Amino acid sequence: MNKLNWLLTLSSLSVLLVTIERFSFTTRILLQPYNFLRLHEIVQMCVVILFTVIIPYLVLKEVSDNFSLLRKRWGFWLGLMFVTGIYFYATGNGVHEVSSFNFNNFCDTKNFQGNLCGGMFFNDYYTGNILYFVGGILMYLSLLLFEQRNPNKTYQRKDLPLTTINSLIFSFAIFAYSGFDRVLVGLVFSLIMMTISLILLYKKRGKILEAPYTLYTVLSYSVGTIAALAVRIF
Repeated sequence: MNKLNWLLTLSSLSVLLVTIERFSFTTRILLQPYNFLRLHEIVQMCVVILFTVIIPYLVLKEVSDNFSLLRKRWGFWLGLMFVTGIYFYATGNGVHEVSSFNFNNFCDTKNFQGNLCGGMFFNDYYTGNILYFVGGILMYLSLLLFEQRNPNKTYQRKDLPLTTINSLIFSFAIFAYSGFDRVLVGLVFSLIMMTISLILLYKKRGKILEAPYTLYTVLSYSVGTIAALAVRIF
């Protein structure tokens, strides 16, 4: 199996882990003292999101020729973009998870009032999510741009089916964020990622085997975003 497909398969497994964990016993275990969080939030912040950072880091290793391209001037700036993205991505997730726990456990989520619950709502749905998705854009865009400058030489046509399957699995996560969230932040993010990846794949027209990560991103975000738009509109 192509190395990139191994990493995309791990990404698919992380999506399945997120889904399973959200419906597991961890959502019912309150941690002490003071019931400060559920076990669910700890697993999300310390395990699940960690996986979703480590996997792109390994993708970075692939698209940057074992990090050698980081020594180039343009590679340095793309590497810095990747690190900056990780910072905002992780910070946003932390803000979101803590605020979501407090908002859903201590406020009337349908008819909240006052600065305290209003602030928890805003940090849950806007501050946390915006930071998270801005980080995601920076992180994934850096990988896409590395692939533009460093075409893949090992990916073959026989690798396409597995890449397609992995992209469809990942598209379910995009669909869930974009189609059913209370606010439109996730949908805006997926529209941006779909547009960027489509533009970059168009630049590789006729040479898509040189840009498998871009193809994966296009398929994931196009399917997830279009499905989300259909749910939102109809």
